[in-house]
Amino acid sequence: MPTELSTHGWAQPERQARWAEAISDTYFPLSLEFAAEQPFDGHLQRWSTPTTPLSLSRLRSSQLGYSRNKAHIGQDSDAFYLVTVPSRSEVHFEQDGHQLSCRPGGFIVERGDAPYRFHYRADNDLWVLKLPERALKANLLGHRRYTRHCFDASQGLGRIFVEQLDLCARHFDASPAAARHLLLEQASATLLLALQQDERVLGSEGSNLSTLHLTRVERYVLQNLGDPDLSPQAIANACGLSLRYLHKLFSITPYTLGEWVRQQRLEAVHQQLRDPQCHQAIGELAFRWGFTDQAQFTRAFRQRYGCTAREVRAVRTH
Repeated sequence: MPTELSTHGWAQPERQARWAEAISDTYFPLSLEFAAEQPFDGHLQRWSTPTTPLSLSRLRSSQLGYSRNKAHIGQDSDAFYLVTVPSRSEVHFEQDGHQLSCRPGGFIVERGDAPYRFHYRADNDLWVLKLPERALKANLLGHRRYTRHCFDASQGLGRIFVEQLDLCARHFDASPAAARHLLLEQASATLLLALQQDERVLGSEGSNLSTLHLTRVERYVLQNLGDPDLSPQAIANACGLSLRYLHKLFSITPYTLGEWVRQQRLEAVHQQLRDPQCHQAIGELAFRWGFTDQAQFTRAFRQRYGCTAREVRAVRTH
């Protein structure tokens, strides 16, 4: 069953404080701004599992504002992002000097590691996917650009992503406990694809030439991840860049090119190991995703996830 709470049955004088506490427990520390002299109603459901830091929630409430400041951020042990999908009324979001509005039929990305303000002026019904910052950093070069746009949830991958959120909530309890994380991870994977393929990010004012090149490199690598000959020189040639410039591009990211490619390959293997429908041997999976040295793969996997690939696969059967 999802974690669930409602203001129904709470006395009006205590609703604001109790709701503020529940919101901070579900997402991260936030300040809430309630409408003056108006009764407040709220209902919150949350789906999560210990095997993944991802979580999904559905938040329904009266008019409300949320803000996050440096003091809030200082309380965090890990950085998270929120992906918010309004389905009833328009939401307004301000972060890093950018302001945007998002109506039902769209979704936005909120960085938890920087101050922001988020509000809606009428009753609303929101899907919210919470995911660790490292998931975006590892998969989206220049990931901070994505907080500047309202993304389309009415068609294509954006619509599939939102539909998967609904499917996740409806089928979560009926799924085996060991496989529930897959519902959340599939939604997260579709989200990443939707963000990667949104052309507006490439043309935005916040994008410079380096970001354009990084995005092109990112797409090429992800399309050719299983190629064992995916070398820096091959990537540079395919993207029309010099090898020196390619390595320079990655100096503005948290990773070197080699580290980032290895991380993508490890994540691809990790996801398949947790898929109950995948029965390939671990060595075959590693080779499929570009690892030609089994010992090197084993060391890298343990270093990345703190356990062996065999142990990850064993978890799904319990």
